[in-house]
Amino acid sequence: MIALAALTIGLSGCIGRPDLSDRAAEIEGALSALPGVESVSGEYQNSFEIGRRLVYRVDMAPEATDDDLVNVAENLNSEAGDDFVDYGRELTLRLPHISVAINGKPDLDELRQQLPRLRSLASTLNAKTLSWEANNDNDLDDSLSIWDTDGNAFTVLSAVRDVFGSQEMRVSFGNSGTAEWKVAFPYSLQAQDTLATAFHPGTRELDRIEIHDDQVTFASAHITDEVNATTKLTTLIDQINDGTSEPWNFTWWADQPEGRQHNKTAGGTVSVGACTYNTNGNGEREPADYRASAALKIQDTLRAKYDTCP
Repeated sequence: MIALAALTIGLSGCIGRPDLSDRAAEIEGALSALPGVESVSGEYQNSFEIGRRLVYRVDMAPEATDDDLVNVAENLNSEAGDDFVDYGRELTLRLPHISVAINGKPDLDELRQQLPRLRSLASTLNAKTLSWEANNDNDLDDSLSIWDTDGNAFTVLSAVRDVFGSQEMRVSFGNSGTAEWKVAFPYSLQAQDTLATAFHPGTRELDRIEIHDDQVTFASAHITDEVNATTKLTTLIDQINDGTSEPWNFTWWADQPEGRQHNKTAGGTVSVGACTYNTNGNGEREPADYRASAALKIQDTLRAKYDTCP
């Protein structure tokens, strides 16, 4: 009886999961024949372990127009019809220096609006890579990634605001050898100006900075050695602190030329304006066992100055 029940469950689980791989291949062929398309790479999955996915990555010709890109999305919607409604879908349209990834069924009106904005922003910033990700099948904000551009961080932020206004989205950008910025838009000009007045975005110790609701929420630093480390890190924290409201979290690490010593970390964390540490982490429960002695001394000095712990 147990074996029969297992077999029945297995058979019932297969019902309603037809193999549509041939149909997926036909759609790939239809997209490949459209104007402005150079190549199409398709991926079809239909299994209980991985789930159901229908993915197309389309390389467009450099001279392809916005209408050509919208036409690809429109044809995909038409060709897929109702056959793939319960599939996770993704369409990526790639031009030189610009990429658009659409999760879920493409929204043609949104795509028509965003394409000229993306082209304008890429031109203004002379961006080597600009990627837009639209999330039509979940509650995540759309995201914009910009890499290797002209101008500093605040130039990029102003350009994004000029093009997209107060649209809600996650913006990431940076250049080779500079800090990575992650900013939740809308990001007000007032908050940006306050940070710009206090903080120099080219500070070489800065590794990453995150901003949400007009406030810095996280920053990290990388120092090549621990010589004058406390002074360097204090200067960086003070600059950010003067340009935003508390609290926020700060981490740093230092290079170890001779390799990691005794498996201990040459770095630390500071809760600026608060006392929010992961007390379950090894670095908090047994700091001397997990942090190098010089790093622990720096951490103690910074925490005494910036956090609110008793």
